Amino acid sequence: MIALPSSTCEWDYPIWIPRSATADPLYRFTKDHKAGYIDQTGKVAVPPVISFLGGNGGGEFHDGLLEIGVFDGVYVDTSGKKVIDKGLFRGWDFSEGLAVAMKKDGGTWGYINTKGEFAISPRFASSRMDYVWSFEGGFAKVEVAGKFGYIDHTGEFAIQPNFLDGDSFHDGMARVIIEGPCVYSRIPEESPCPEFGILPNGTKTQESLPACKYTFIHKSGKLSDQRYDYALPFSEGLAPVRIGKLWGYIDKMGLMIIAPRFDSASSFSDGLGLVSGKGLFGYIDRTGAYVIKPGFKRAESFAEGRAVVGDTESGYWYIDHGGHQAIPGKFALASPFFKGLAHIKVLSGSSGNKDIHAGTFAYIDSTGRTVFKYRQ
Repeated sequence: MIALPSSTCEWDYPIWIPRSATADPLYRFTKDHKAGYIDQTGKVAVPPVISFLGGNGGGEFHDGLLEIGVFDGVYVDTSGKKVIDKGLFRGWDFSEGLAVAMKKDGGTWGYINTKGEFAISPRFASSRMDYVWSFEGGFAKVEVAGKFGYIDHTGEFAIQPNFLDGDSFHDGMARVIIEGPCVYSRIPEESPCPEFGILPNGTKTQESLPACKYTFIHKSGKLSDQRYDYALPFSEGLAPVRIGKLWGYIDKMGLMIIAPRFDSASSFSDGLGLVSGKGLFGYIDRTGAYVIKPGFKRAESFAEGRAVVGDTESGYWYIDHGGHQAIPGKFALASPFFKGLAHIKVLSGSSGNKDIHAGTFAYIDSTGRTVFKYRQ
């Protein structure tokens, strides 16, 4: 993940593209500070009439719907027509047919369906020790009194809230922390802003505490016996884990498939894992062998046969699985591919690249053909 932190440590993606695998193939462009959307052919599906707060995160269509307020539960369909406006206080993006929502006169969270009706009645508290998340992998993570568990689509707990920390399910597995008290600190690849704290949530202590250990739970509820100094989500049957200072990969049985020897590692994507050593990035296969040797200062994971590499000084370009440049030219900014298209900013003179939000932008296909171009 290439992110842009600021002095106050609010961060943003350099360029917009849907970041959720389940998002619909509609692609945002802007005109006069309004957002519109094109389809995969470059045809304007929604004219630029939607107000948005700026920034390059969110703004995705899910299940044919886009939340258009400041999370206030107002949704438009893929034609731009308002289809849900039922006086909700909050409403999130849809996922697996459901969206987190709260009534204006409520105070508790529930989940609405694509008609705007509560499929899971508001029943989950909102506080420093209680919260909810979107559905992912068939379950939604819910925090109750500082402990994390997982509900199914009925709203009932399939896995009871017994964990000090937990992540959403990916590839049938979820990362959790079960022992404490301990201190956690997110790595920059997960959170470009410093993020650290003490578990259990709400613990007040000045004593020296050990670092938290991570493990995984299967969606069946079976918990792994292994513990790791850090771990990232499963993908394609493998998960990156850190032991000491080095990263390797485990399978779902907890077996170390690729021995720890990398300075950093990302979840597998497109059959390859992005790893680094001595400050340079490269890509390995499932045996741990380098398919593309480390040689890039900055790089992203593969998506749809292409990966973004490069840097802000010399520009960004796309490589294929052989490490060769796959699309002619370089770009001031470039996103991963998502369902056939990638979002780029055209490289111009140095003065035209200082403001990442201004200039000429385009959506391109995997050959580099421009399907839509605009200025902002």
